[in-house]
Amino acid sequence: MRRPVKHRDEVYARRRIEAVTGLLALGFALLIVRALDLQWYQADRLKQLAERQRHREYVIPAPRGPILDAKGRVLAESVRVPSIAAMADEVPAERVAELARALGKDAARLKRLLSRRRGFVWLARQVSPATAEKVMALNIPGVRRETEWRRYYPLGPATGHLLGFVGVDGHGLEGLEHDLDAVLAGRAGRMRARRDARGATLPGGEWLSPPRPGREVRLTLDATIQSLAYAALVEGVRRMQARGGSVVVMNPADGAVLAMANWPGFNPNDFHRYRPGQWRNRAVTDVVEPGSVLKPFAVAAALETGRWRRDSRLFCERGRFRVADYVIHDVHAEGWLDMTGILARSSNICAAKLALDVGAERLHDMLRRAGFGRRTGIGLAGESPGILPPPDRWGPVETATIAFGQGVAVTPLQIAAAFSVLARDGQWRRPRILAEAARAGSDGVRQVMSARVARAVRRMLVHAASPEGTGALAVPAGYRVAGKTGTAQKPDGHGGYARDRFTAVFAGMAPADDPRLVIVVVMDEPKASIYGGKAAAPVFRRIAETALPYLGVAPSPAGVDDDWRRMPVRAGAEDLGASEALSHSGALPSLYGMSLREVRRFAAGRGLLLRVHGSGWVVRQKPAALGRLDAGGVLEVWLDD
Repeated sequence: MRRPVKHRDEVYARRRIEAVTGLLALGFALLIVRALDLQWYQADRLKQLAERQRHREYVIPAPRGPILDAKGRVLAESVRVPSIAAMADEVPAERVAELARALGKDAARLKRLLSRRRGFVWLARQVSPATAEKVMALNIPGVRRETEWRRYYPLGPATGHLLGFVGVDGHGLEGLEHDLDAVLAGRAGRMRARRDARGATLPGGEWLSPPRPGREVRLTLDATIQSLAYAALVEGVRRMQARGGSVVVMNPADGAVLAMANWPGFNPNDFHRYRPGQWRNRAVTDVVEPGSVLKPFAVAAALETGRWRRDSRLFCERGRFRVADYVIHDVHAEGWLDMTGILARSSNICAAKLALDVGAERLHDMLRRAGFGRRTGIGLAGESPGILPPPDRWGPVETATIAFGQGVAVTPLQIAAAFSVLARDGQWRRPRILAEAARAGSDGVRQVMSARVARAVRRMLVHAASPEGTGALAVPAGYRVAGKTGTAQKPDGHGGYARDRFTAVFAGMAPADDPRLVIVVVMDEPKASIYGGKAAAPVFRRIAETALPYLGVAPSPAGVDDDWRRMPVRAGAEDLGASEALSHSGALPSLYGMSLREVRRFAAGRGLLLRVHGSGWVVRQKPAALGRLDAGGVLEVWLDD
């Protein structure tokens, strides 16, 4: 029997009510669970999310510390520059083209960049203020202007190789910027600011951690001397049509490097335009065969033995001398020369003879103590130790050729440190580039040779930088220079030497009697002249004639330019030659090794009648004992060129 329709409708209605009630109860239960989840279990996370929506944290980059010269002048500093960034998903696609035009970028590439990223993206970093203003004037949604720090180098290419540069992320990539990155780099700070409902930042905020700028670094470098050294080098390279060159200027008293320059140069303010090979500091990384600038140390090694004196003479074999199966040549065929003449005339043969007499062990020891074959320890990355073979690998040929700078390789900085030994009365001191390290006392000091040997060699080098020597073009008016030229063939890479590629060097100090500067000039493959006396010496002179007055060393009165001629015979009694000691005790000096001009001056000053045979340098005199001559007596000399 079928149920009444009325009863059936009531049942359906009740079930619907129960279902709705159940659903409502379930909904309320879910709401309660959700409320508990939100208010209890996710409370901390949601609170943090709300805070992030209400606040924004900024990373505030810190500036790097400045690099200063010895007088506090800025060599590198950080300056504020604008950068352009964007929230990628907020930039309208139809406005990308005009944004690209304002930035000077390719529109298609910029569009791809924005399409691949969401949120913050850099569009152009460290742009000019004009570019930043042009972009912001477009008022494109999502595009913003940020402020960053950029490194600026006031001297530009003059300090590029030494200081290096900093990348866009503020890290040092080359030079001292890289070596001292831990000191120069600052610590970024963090700041929190409030934002409105549209995400715009509201004024004010609080520091979570303030930025800490990098520390200041002061160098021994002098900006003025650095600038004039770089200018002199550039002019010299161009005049000599050279491939390149390097200059090192040192204060021999404390080892402070006052200038270090290289050419070709690069501008660290725009470093990305240059190849990585152009960034290296050649004055410390590249090695060259020094040529004759090594001869003073061969002479010093001979004097240190006690068997040789300053007036000792050697026969230079008329320009050709065989050692084993190797023939050594001199540019100028010489006869007899004393020690001063060996350096002044730059005789390879006589230097080789000295080395063979001294022996490989003693010569190697002298060169090693003078700093060759080891890093100076200046603290510049990439410094080369050079090449100085151990003495057990020296045969007679190697011993002879190393004496005149062939078969070894050195850096310009090593040459400067070694010549400072002669300027410091035989004491080697580690070169310094950091002012703080330069005041560190006697660290790195060693005695290379006796003070009297160093002074004797320095006096000989005055003669080498004279009109009768090879370094005459290095001498500025009013100053006395002690220095040595060097010319070396470059290795050809096949165990021999190239016939058409040379390195020209001049190393010296000024003033000679109290050196304030040691200057080393290296010219790589000069074309106009291959000789150190013509290619490198004029660069030395240009630096010295400007730097010395700048340092307060005034030129001597008129006529002092002739004083060098009397220097060998005015040496103190502590010198090594017996003739010099006799001259101080009232006896007259020997004339061996003197030029004709010197002999004439000598004879005129004592009222002697002079008879001359030949030309060049004195190899014989009559009478042998000059003390027997009175005014009006006859002095006869034989010269050999």
